[in-house]
Amino acid sequence: MSGAFLHEIIYFYLGRWKGREFLLRNNYTRKQFRRVKNLFDKYGVLSIFIIRFWYGMRIIPMVLMGATGFSVGKFIFFNIISLFFWAVIYLSIGYMFGKAAETFFKEAKEYYFIAAGILLLIISFILLLPKIREKFFNNTNSSSSA
Repeated sequence: MSGAFLHEIIYFYLGRWKGREFLLRNNYTRKQFRRVKNLFDKYGVLSIFIIRFWYGMRIIPMVLMGATGFSVGKFIFFNIISLFFWAVIYLSIGYMFGKAAETFFKEAKEYYFIAAGILLLIISFILLLPKIREKFFNNTNSSSSA
């Protein structure tokens, strides 16, 4: 929570300092600026809670809140509350999945390293497959057409 809070307060103050310049600088941030501004206009303070769970929308809203003159005290208060709910939800989900995995794999503890190794090999093969295809199939096509 403290790391996320520090990150967000830095962007909030960045918004106070040079927020509008930063947000209107390029097309991507300009588009995000409009989306978040509409969200603020529609939901007000509740938008802080919405943004917390909106993937890819953590920096722009904090800068926007600072740029629009959002009250520092109000921001800190509602940001800490939303951080608390965010942390409780994510920790609870992690705990439940951890307990489920522990129950599911309880009898297979001795196979963890074997399973992890096999999984690592499969992922490596999938990631390297395009390079393998490129090397073997491009060479045979160019040598047979010559």
